[in-house]
Formats: sequence, structure tokens, C-alpha cells
Amino acid sequence: MARRLVQMSLTLARMSGIGAAIYGGAVGQLGFLLGGVGFAGIAVWLLRRVPAPPPPPREPVLPPAPDQVYLDIAAAHDLGTGAAFAARINAIAPKAKLPMLGLADLARLGDVIDARQRKQDQFRLSPPIAVIRQARRGIDITRDGTSWLGGLPHLGDTPWPRSAQDVPLHHLAQIALEDLPDHALPPGLPRAGSLCFFVDSATGHKVLHIAPHSMGPTALPADVPPIVAGPEHDDQTTMPPVFARWPVGFHPLPAQDSATAMALAFGDDKGGTPDADSYAVTAPALARPWLWDTAHRVIHALMQAEHDIPRTIAAARARVADHGDRYAAELAFLIENETAFRRYVQAAAKWVAGRDRFTPMDPEDIALLETLFGQISTRPNRQPGFALFYRYARGQITRLRDARNATLMVLARGEPAVYALLPEPVKADLDAHHRLPSQGRWHQMFGAARDGQAQTGVHAHDHMLLQLHADALVGWGDMGVIRFWISTDDLAARRWDAVGVTRQST
Repeated sequence: MARRLVQMSLTLARMSGIGAAIYGGAVGQLGFLLGGVGFAGIAVWLLRRVPAPPPPPREPVLPPAPDQVYLDIAAAHDLGTGAAFAARINAIAPKAKLPMLGLADLARLGDVIDARQRKQDQFRLSPPIAVIRQARRGIDITRDGTSWLGGLPHLGDTPWPRSAQDVPLHHLAQIALEDLPDHALPPGLPRAGSLCFFVDSATGHKVLHIAPHSMGPTALPADVPPIVAGPEHDDQTTMPPVFARWPVGFHPLPAQDSATAMALAFGDDKGGTPDADSYAVTAPALARPWLWDTAHRVIHALMQAEHDIPRTIAAARARVADHGDRYAAELAFLIENETAFRRYVQAAAKWVAGRDRFTPMDPEDIALLETLFGQISTRPNRQPGFALFYRYARGQITRLRDARNATLMVLARGEPAVYALLPEPVKADLDAHHRLPSQGRWHQMFGAARDGQAQTGVHAHDHMLLQLHADALVGWGDMGVIRFWISTDDLAARRWDAVGVTRQST
């Protein structure tokens, strides 16, 4: 406002000066003429120095927003049809600081909303079916059963599926559709043949429908990568390329309160990883190292620590550089004792060399292994032997109990001759109390998941073809939860390439 008043005053002054100059020229008064010209010139000079008005504010140009933002707003405002979306979204968008949509985008997103509504109208949630590992005693899990987890699939003439990078996928399960109970199955599900489920360690996956009577296991591709290591696979040389095979049966559940039904049927199942120490009374041999397999695992961990000596010493130098002299004694110990530690590991490796993993250890050898491990175990307020070389190495067994448990797991899932080494009380306990992946969790087909990952988001109103939890007895120790999803339309059309996968850490 003040700027405009100044401009008006100077403009009037300029006009007055010009008028005086004209008057002076007309009447022959040189003073009026010169004074008017000077006064007008000063006014013009001052006008030029008055700052120009700022440009009027421009309406900000909003960047495009993702489609999902508009779809989320439509859901929040109950715009359940494409017509309702087109009629109201542009009235809502400015309040949400979103650009308004053109006709093409209105029609495109309206079609998405209508398609989702049709999908919801078609979907009927089928009751769940629990997938339960069979009891081991009395069967050969390496070959019995028509539905199983892990192992080799029976693909017939169908090629083994590969990832986008042309790497063979890992087989998770083969489910014979004839085995499924008549339990209000989803419409369109085939009732003959098998479904085979595959994944890789990243995002690759595949579901195959295999025709009936595809007899015999399919040979494993030569270039299949090893599976992710678990405690019983302590390096690349012991990591198998295929999960342990375990036949399964099926337990139908009600659509509502399936957890209560499972608690009634399997309430005493502990699931998870059996602990060798829990058999101290019924199978006391397992309370100490028992088979040479345990010794092999300990010695392999030592050999890994020896291999890592340069990295361990480099890390110790870095600790001294970063934190000062409080780590200087550790660095000095590592440098001074490197040769002695290498001799210690080499002697231990020579001791186990040639020992069959699945033969019992003599009492003297058990005592020697415990003494040997004592040189690298770390206990409170105690720094024995070569513990520093071991503590900072990669992926080590930190307790003899870990090695004994790894041996127990290998026996529990092993081929019949290996499984036979387990004491009978252990076999009975595994069959009675360890058939679920973990307590309160189970593998499942159809129904809804129980942990917040049910039909929501992109898989809202999809059928959960299969849900697999981490299961130590199959070798899925780090798998989390994998779920395979398919829409009603894709299931009816048997478009198995349309199956989606979600993975969840636990």
C-alpha cells in the first residue's frame, strides 16, 4: 500500500513539473520552463527507483501421485464403484493436496476399482486345511507318501523350473490333489494330479500342475545352488542342494476358530527344534557328544577360524585404532599365538580325519573333544586358550550343545539307516511332539492366515494355495513364512503362472 502511495505522489509531481515547463514555454518565462523540466526529471528518476510490485502468486503445480494413493482415498471415502470414484475424487483431491485427474485417469482407475469389486463379489473363503508332517516310525520318508515337503518332485515330462536368471529353483512341496479332504475346496481347483511349489532365495517362484501318474523323482539339475545354511550345514561343502523330504497328511479345520481346533488336535505338540538336553533322562547318551558327526562339526568350525586368522588380526588392529590401548593386549595375543593356534587346529583336524560321522565315539574321545572345545569356549570372567581366534571368526558353534543339536536334527530327518541310530525314546518324542513347525503354527492350504497377513492388500480376496512356516525338521530354519496366492479367476482358468508369493520374516 505504501509503495502505491509513493508511486501516485511521484506521478503527480512529474505531471506538475511537465505542466510548469509547458506554461513557462508558452509565456516566455525561462525560470518556469527550466524549473518544470528539472522537477519532472527528478520525479521520473525517483519513480524508476521504486521497487516493482512482486508478481502475483502462482498456483503451485502438484506432482503426479501414485495410483495407489487415489485408490486408498477412494477406499477411505467408500467410493466402491468406478462411477462413484469419477464423480467425487476431483472434489476430494485438492483437500488431500493431490492433482485432479483427467478423464483418461478417471476411467482407468475406475476400471481398477470395478475389477476389485468384482473380485470381492466372486471370492468365497474356503475353510483351511492343516498340512501335517507324518510320524516317522513305520515309514521311509525318503520314498513313502504321495504328498511331501522338500525332497525331489515328480515332474514327469515337465522341465525343472528356473529363475529369470536361469538358475534352478528349490523345491518346497508336492501336494497330490487326490489326497485333499473333501472340505469345501475352492471352485476350479483340480482334483487330479499334483501341485509343485518352488522358490529361490530372492523373489523367484513357480507353481506347476503335474498330471497324474508322473512316476519317479525328477533328477536334480546339475547347476542347482546349495540351500541356505543352517546350524547343521556349517559350510558350502555340507549344504545340500535339496531340502529334506518329509511326507505329509491333511487335517481339515473349521473356517472359524481354527486355532482352537488345532489346539484340541495337537495341543501337546511342541514343534520347533528338539533339544538334545531334553533327553538327558530318556536317552542320556545325547547329553554329551555321542557320534563323530558332532566332533566333525566342532573341528570344521575350528578350521574356519584358522582360515579367518588374517581377517581376525586385521579386525583387532582396527579395534585398537578406533578404541585405543584397551584392545592392545588382545591384538598382541593374536599375533604372538597365531602359530600355536594353527598347530592346535591341524592336530584336531588330523584327529577326526577318516572318522565315520555316524559311528559312536569312545568315552576317551568324548572327553578329548570336550577338553579341545574348552580351549575356544568363552565363559563369564574367563578367557581360556585360543578363544580370541574363535570369537571373532564367522559362523561358529559357540556351545557343544549347538553341535549336539545339529547332529540330532540330521538323524531326525535322515535316511532310514541314519534315523535308525536315534534311541527309541527320541523317535517316540519326535512323532508325538514335533510334527508342527513350531508351537501354535502349522503349514496350511486355503483359509486365512492368523498373523495379520491374511487376504489384504494386493492379495485381498485371493485364495491362499499354500502357507509354509520355517520348519527345522525339513531344513527350513531361516525361511520365515512363505505364502502362495491365486485369484478365483486364475484358479478357475488354471493360470498357475499368475500365482503370487509373499514372504515374511519371523
